[in-house]
Amino acid sequence: MHMEEHTLSEMSDELKLMLGRFRYEQFVEKLGWRLPAHPHPGLCEWDQYDTEQARYVLAINQRGAIVGCSRLIPSTFPTLLEGVFSQTCSGTPPRDPAVWEMTRFTTNEPQLAMPLFWRSLRIASQAGADSIVGVVNRTMERYYQINGVHYQRLGPPAVHQNEKIIAIQLSAHREHHRHALASATFTRSLPLQEIA
Repeated sequence: MHMEEHTLSEMSDELKLMLGRFRYEQFVEKLGWRLPAHPHPGLCEWDQYDTEQARYVLAINQRGAIVGCSRLIPSTFPTLLEGVFSQTCSGTPPRDPAVWEMTRFTTNEPQLAMPLFWRSLRIASQAGADSIVGVVNRTMERYYQINGVHYQRLGPPAVHQNEKIIAIQLSAHREHHRHALASATFTRSLPLQEIA
C-alpha cells in the first residue's frame, strides 16, 4: 500500500473514476448519505467543492485499488463548513490561508485510518496550513480522542440527517498532538468516515 497526493487536473480519467466510485461506495452505499444530484457518471460521488483548489490524498493497495481518501481545501476558497455546516460554528467559519478544511476522509481498511490522517495533515502543513477544520460525528470525535488528536470544538453539537455533528479545529502539525491513548483500530460497528 502507498499514498499519493493529487489535484483534479493531475488525475487521469481512470483515477478520477476510481475515486468517484470509491466515495460513492463508502458514503452513499455504506453510510446511506442523502446527497444532491451532481452531473457526474453514475455511481460516483462528487460535489461542488471538488475543484482545482482541492488536494486529494489517496491510499492505494498493491492491486491498484483505492482503499482510502481525504480531501483538503484552503478555507479561503468555498468549503463545506462555510457553505453547508456554518450552523455548527459559534462564530463565522474560518477563512484564512493557514486554515484548511479536511473532508471526505474515509478508508475501508481500519488500520489505515490514522496513517491516512497523519499523511493528510502533513500534506496540508507542507502546503502552508497551520490548522485543519472539519465536521465530524460523535464516533469520529471519540476516535480522535483515543488516538491522541488534540482539537477544539468550534461550536456546540448540531443535528444533521438525524446524527449529531461537531465542527472542530486542530493543528496541522503532528508534533502538537499527544501520543495515542489506546490501539488505533476500529471494529466493524464503528464506520471510518467523517460526516462530511
